[in-house]
Amino acid sequence: MMDSIRSSAIFRRGQRRTKPLCHFLDKFLNDWSMDLSAMLAYNLLIALLPTAVALFGTFGLILKNYPNLRDELKNKTIDLFPSDNTTKAGIRQVF
Repeated sequence: MMDSIRSSAIFRRGQRRTKPLCHFLDKFLNDWSMDLSAMLAYNLLIALLPTAVALFGTFGLILKNYPNLRDELKNKTIDLFPSDNTTKAGIRQVF
């Protein structure tokens, strides 16, 4: 039964048409592509952390002299989050 299926023209044509896809998947998996993408994402997050700290520190130093602008930015930032009372209360404690 399996021999007759494998020897059929439709099966052979299907194998020929999917062969490049199979080779691509084998190469993709053998080149550790998923691990490399995970490393790239991790390194990007690690690189963004010092940038964010420097940016927030600079904003803090600049906005220290402008309390009205600081409060306005703080309220606008809090309003960006969902209107769930628990979420907004937690964010207000952080800010």
